[in-house]
Amino acid sequence: MVMQMEQKERIIKILDLLDEKESLELADLVAYFGVSKDTARRDILKLVEQGLADRRRGGIALPRMQQKIENYSERLIKNSQEKQRIAQQASHFIQDNQTVWLDVSTTVQLMEEHMTARNTMLVTNSLDNALAFSKHTEKIYVLGGFYHHGANILNGAATIAQIHQFQFDVAFIGASGVDEQGIYYDSIDDIPLHQAIIQNAKTVYVLADQTKFHQTTNFKISWNGITGLITQTPIPEKIVKQLEKQEIECIIGGIKNDDANEKYPNKR
Repeated sequence: MVMQMEQKERIIKILDLLDEKESLELADLVAYFGVSKDTARRDILKLVEQGLADRRRGGIALPRMQQKIENYSERLIKNSQEKQRIAQQASHFIQDNQTVWLDVSTTVQLMEEHMTARNTMLVTNSLDNALAFSKHTEKIYVLGGFYHHGANILNGAATIAQIHQFQFDVAFIGASGVDEQGIYYDSIDDIPLHQAIIQNAKTVYVLADQTKFHQTTNFKISWNGITGLITQTPIPEKIVKQLEKQEIECIIGGIKNDDANEKYPNKR
């Protein structure tokens, strides 16, 4: 039995197990890692969301419609390192005595490792964010609403109503995908939530790693109201042109707009 692993470590091991067995039951994960069913379900959800496994009754299996991936661990580690750098850069935009929105996002959650601002009021609908950032401050406001156990978040009309009671100095939001048309999310419930966040924030930064570029879903918000896009890799040219039209900052590796474009030629 493997004990006391963080989620990213379990994910890597689960991928190794899938490579050997091709399918795993929920009960297999509970027994192997010595975790609760809820924890095992969250691991399954993460794998399915990232396209690394297919959900099946009672568990998961290797993806049916994609070529078998040989180097799972290296790819996850690389993505994690990129997200860490994005999170570190984003944390510089938090200043003392601010009110800050923290979105449901693995990259946003990683910001807690780099947070140095004092006397900040952190607001979120993510219980994982609340637990992670509680190491740095006691001033965390968790919005109420319907509890989604799979994602460990609260959402719904009550959550959105509470957002309108705040004025955020800065908001950090994630995305399922971005392109020149806007920012994409997996659920229609995410749309009014993020519209409310943008409406009630002085500055809004989208945190997106390279896997999000030109990824789209059925649910989208526009770039209106966004202050900047923070990433670590060259931003595709079509996206850059649209953001420049709307005077939205492109922040690549800590370098803004024209300087970033000169240092990092855009993908076409």
